[in-house]
Amino acid sequence: MALAAPKLNKQEYSDNHQSNARKLEKMWLVILIASLLILAEPSNSNTLDQPGSSCDDLGALAADPLRKSEPVKFQDIQANQLISACHAAIASATKSQDQARYYLQLGRGQLRDGDSKGAISSFHKSASFSYPAGYFALGVAYLLGDDVEKDDAKAKDYLLLALENNVIWAAKALSSLHENKASEFYDVKRAKNYLSLFQGSQF
Repeated sequence: MALAAPKLNKQEYSDNHQSNARKLEKMWLVILIASLLILAEPSNSNTLDQPGSSCDDLGALAADPLRKSEPVKFQDIQANQLISACHAAIASATKSQDQARYYLQLGRGQLRDGDSKGAISSFHKSASFSYPAGYFALGVAYLLGDDVEKDDAKAKDYLLLALENNVIWAAKALSSLHENKASEFYDVKRAKNYLSLFQGSQF
């Protein structure tokens, strides 16, 4: 004789429904986190074993014209993973441009992790290879003065080097520098010219 299915009261039904909803929500959260960490499906099984690829995927800077991956917003950076991946990438890099890019992205991870001193050091190492976005990172750091002593002269020099090497975002930073009345480089006309240059390069 077949056994009748047990009847659930309203409370039991509600508890089971909420439990299933929580399981489904947890499953989608795991999928979401995985997609944020991986960012893109690798073209082959070896990609995940390449530290340079991980450093690029986790920390590419939008302003970097030489970046190798889709840019990652600062607030989306997974600091510990990026720092670890970039240290490994730097150790295995055979080309100076790659090493410079990894130092830049390492600096982003350190900055996200609250290590301002380490970040500035990494940006300097990136710039020491004449890496355009390394110049840009230092220029912005000296312009803002949040993570290093504010120095408009150094900011201007680094930003001009970046702009000369096709970092168009440096034009926007230079515009901010020249429109600051408190700066020795205050110049409304230059500020407008740099802003126009930046805006003219955007799609």
